Amino acid sequence: MALPETMQAIQIKQFNAPYAVPQVAVPKPKSNQLSIRIKAAGFCHTDLMALNNEFNSPLPYIDSHEGAGVVEQVGSDVQGFVKGDHVGCINFDSSCGECPDCSAGRVIYCDRPQMKGLTIDGAWAEYMVADARTTVKIPESVDLVTAAPLMCAGLSVYGGIKKAGVPPGGSIGIIGIGGLGHIGTQLAKAMGYKVAAVDIKQTSLDLVNSRRLKPDISLLATEDPDGQGAQCYAGKVSWARCRCSRHRKQPAFDFAAAITRKHGTVVLLGQPDKGITMSFYNMIFRDLKLVGSLIGDTSDAEEPMNLVNDHKVEIKIKIWKLDQAEEMRQEYLSGKSEGKNVIVL
Repeated sequence: MALPETMQAIQIKQFNAPYAVPQVAVPKPKSNQLSIRIKAAGFCHTDLMALNNEFNSPLPYIDSHEGAGVVEQVGSDVQGFVKGDHVGCINFDSSCGECPDCSAGRVIYCDRPQMKGLTIDGAWAEYMVADARTTVKIPESVDLVTAAPLMCAGLSVYGGIKKAGVPPGGSIGIIGIGGLGHIGTQLAKAMGYKVAAVDIKQTSLDLVNSRRLKPDISLLATEDPDGQGAQCYAGKVSWARCRCSRHRKQPAFDFAAAITRKHGTVVLLGQPDKGITMSFYNMIFRDLKLVGSLIGDTSDAEEPMNLVNDHKVEIKIKIWKLDQAEEMRQEYLSGKSEGKNVIVL
């Protein structure tokens, strides 16, 4: 069956403007692409940053880089996918194939990447095209609404945990129990780690403690500003998300360093608008290591999906419709959001 000519989509035509849902043309897949009927697409803080023109995204563009749906058409050069497959699309779409990192096989660090919902159209639409090389199959046992947040939030926090290099049975502190953090605590427990969960909101800690895979210890940061309560426990690594709120990013990072044991690693996934600093004392006298973590590739995406399926990870999801996108954004800006917001089509 042929695709329709037009569709509804959240298309950004002007920065710093409310979300709107115009009719736009349905994209046609190129030879290396899949046409996907989107069933669910998540909202990420990065979407808000893009709307604020923090990535110089070319206008107009369709937002969201956490998409999951059903294959409708398969490009002529694509192998391994057929019409009807359930798939998810990681936020990284394609690479230049020519820069040093592409030549070295580190394509997610490409000098000229194409990113869904940032440099090319994303998943807040009835249909989307995606490079088959950055698309993963979703097992029927994982529903598409759950799978969508795994394409960025789940993959990002899983990649951060892996990059820390902590052996199973070690301990991890997760700073910021929001959309990523509440997934990360559960994935870390499923991977065999002891977990300390830290947030400035009791409701966020209550959320993660209501899950079967709950953290071993929870700490309300406002009650322990120096991190002494968790320092004796948090062990070898703390993962610092550094996005409790706009004005608390550096304090959150300082807290992450405070609860990390000597010779440990702080993994940064957040994107502080004013950057972060680490004291010479923490780096030299405590021998802490700071590393950044971007996103995994398609091979990495399968692992957290299996953990979610096998260990019954419970992702808190609030479902919205396309025409509720601006209401969703305003709720997020108010600080009332818990877990992940997902638009379902």
